[in-house]
Amino acid sequence: MSILQMRAQYRGFLIRLALLTLLAVSVTSCARFSKYEYAEHVFALDEENELVISTFSSWFPETQTHIPFIFRSYKAPQSVYFQFYVRATGTVAGPNPNIESILVRNFSYEFPGQEPMVLMKAFTEGFWQQGQQAYDSEQLEPVLCYEGWYVLIKYDLILNGEVFQGEHKLPAQRVVKTYPLIYDALR
Repeated sequence: MSILQMRAQYRGFLIRLALLTLLAVSVTSCARFSKYEYAEHVFALDEENELVISTFSSWFPETQTHIPFIFRSYKAPQSVYFQFYVRATGTVAGPNPNIESILVRNFSYEFPGQEPMVLMKAFTEGFWQQGQQAYDSEQLEPVLCYEGWYVLIKYDLILNGEVFQGEHKLPAQRVVKTYPLIYDALR
């Protein structure tokens, strides 16, 4: 075997080694996203409708740790916005064909020992999001959310001529998701 053939084989070996190293790093590297939220609750209203009260982060997550090509962690702020959604039973999203008329007389939350904070009243739609200009709620402050806390939510609405009222404690929870860093790079 000549020296040229040995150099060519060595270069091929180095290229394969580099590709395998790159593959190993991309497979083992990950991104972690953490946020706080109050647990979602579904209230059965009637046979055709249910009320879903949930929360979502009040702002975009910030990068906490970044090791290029190896690891990245994001953390959302510890405050949330509420979402109020009367949906057709058994569905996840979309318009509700079962609403003939709706009047949300009151939707509020309160922390233990504090006065209730009214988020909406006299609202005539089946979907509402806090912090969104389209729902005239952008002036409402985000709701603090720390692990171990809970919030009491209350609602009072008239749906298709029938009155529905309820309340429930929503516990705060930390949600952590880990995924391959390549997904983060492809976004």
